[in-house]
Order: sequence, then structure tokens, then C-alpha cells
Amino acid sequence: MAIRIASFALRIAGLLALILGVLFWTGNAAQLIPLHMLLGFVVVLALWVIGIGQALARGGSPAIAVLAVIVGLLLPIIGLLQNSWLLNSSHWIVQVLHLLVAVLAIGIGEMGTARYRRASAAAS
Repeated sequence: MAIRIASFALRIAGLLALILGVLFWTGNAAQLIPLHMLLGFVVVLALWVIGIGQALARGGSPAIAVLAVIVGLLLPIIGLLQNSWLLNSSHWIVQVLHLLVAVLAIGIGEMGTARYRRASAAAS
């Protein structure tokens, strides 16, 4: 049940955070940065619940759990520190890196959820 809720939270928060990120890239909605950060932390927590939860389930993958923890640590580090990296015309590199890690987080969460569902179905 926790993985289902975390999967739903990951999808919704991830989608909204991506939409807000695109708005920021286009120079709009800067006042919504705190909401974007909150959504990012929801993504990270959901990713960790999915990664660790599926690893503890029968047939789970420790590799997905480790990836979930690592990517979950990288995402807020890059997000929180990106305004102090490459401040000149190369700042877009950090923004793209943040976007790629965010998409990776969502993908790993989806992999973990699928792994958990397959394991649960096989156990039934």
C-alpha cells in the first residue's frame, strides 16, 4: 500500500515539478520556486519509499534501492546548489543536469514500482 501511494505521489509531484521547472526556464513564475522545491522533496521521499520498499519485498532489487537512494540524494543537492554553479552563459548545463536527474528519479521510481508489482503478483 505504501508503494502505491508513493508511486502516485511521485507521478503527480514529478509532473508538477517538471512543469514548474519549464516555467522557470522560460523566465516565468519565479514566485513558485518554494512550491517547486517542496514538490522536489516529495519526489525524493516517494522515490526512497519505493526504492527501499521494493528491495525489502520478496523478489525486490537491491540495485534499484541503491540507485533510488543515490539519485534521491543528488536531486536536491543539484537543485539547491545550482544557483551557485556556472553563473555565466553556461548555467544551462546545470539546469539540464538537474532536469536529467529529475527524469532519472521518476524513471527509477517507476522501475521500482513495476518490480514491486511483479514480485507481488508472483507471490500471490
